[in-house]
Amino acid sequence: MSANLFEDLKMVLMRPKINKNLKFKRMKKHFILLLLFFIITFSGFAQGNSMLWKISGNGLKQDSYLFGTIHMLCPDDFEIKQKCLDALNSSQKVVFEVDLSKPENMEVLQAFAVPDPSFIKNFTDSEVRKMDSVLLAQQLSIKLLDHVSPVTMASLFSMKGFNCPDPTKLKSYEIELSALASAQGKTIGELETADYQFGLLKDLITPKLFMDWVLQLDKYPALTAKMVNAYKNENLKELTALIEDPTWMSVEQKEKLLTGRNINWTTIIPNLIKDQGCFIAVGAGHLSGEKGLISLLRAKGYSLTAID
Repeated sequence: MSANLFEDLKMVLMRPKINKNLKFKRMKKHFILLLLFFIITFSGFAQGNSMLWKISGNGLKQDSYLFGTIHMLCPDDFEIKQKCLDALNSSQKVVFEVDLSKPENMEVLQAFAVPDPSFIKNFTDSEVRKMDSVLLAQQLSIKLLDHVSPVTMASLFSMKGFNCPDPTKLKSYEIELSALASAQGKTIGELETADYQFGLLKDLITPKLFMDWVLQLDKYPALTAKMVNAYKNENLKELTALIEDPTWMSVEQKEKLLTGRNINWTTIIPNLIKDQGCFIAVGAGHLSGEKGLISLLRAKGYSLTAID
């Protein structure tokens, strides 16, 4: 991707039938994950310092595994540890929040990338000029909303936060793990539909929240760097401390993006793991806390053990 992110993003999202370049096809998959990194932060009290947890007991015929991802990383930071590969190899099924290998999910992504002409009308002329001034300093423009949705533009904010030398080379745990699973002939499942996930994100991105994000763009690289470092060290406690500041996640966002979905998923996971070993990969923010997946699954009678 060139320095002109404004033009590149239009090419990626608005010309899907013309552009056959594999690099840009992968970029379209990245946008859903970038947005999840941006908006779904890590909250709650950590139960241990590991991103990989074994699920056992409660009558299970085989152990399953719960893996917390950071969704996206620059290539130099990306690593799939051997313990993760071992867990995936021993599982019959691999489950993600959303299965990005399904063509129909890419169609949903494309639909949610369509611009919303009414969105910009929520701002005064002064607010538009203020946001555009900030965006221009980031090689962006408020005019991007003429070509893509607020959801997609928020994804681009996340991309900028990583400061990768080449944003097209961002690595995704979901994409890489999906490829490994497919190569082994494993079944791939999902905990929710892309339509539900994007609809939830669309509803949460209010004009006020969007403007707040724009005006804080200069803070994202430093925060992202700290989060990446904590993730690489598998330090859930530090990840939690970074995001407990309500600047990054409101009570409403936490309830809808984390708590509500965790509760939904713990009604689905027991059936998935009942008769076969599953490798379940979700954003690390879903693991910890009183209403995190670790606590909720323990409350259902399962043993969850951190894998060092």
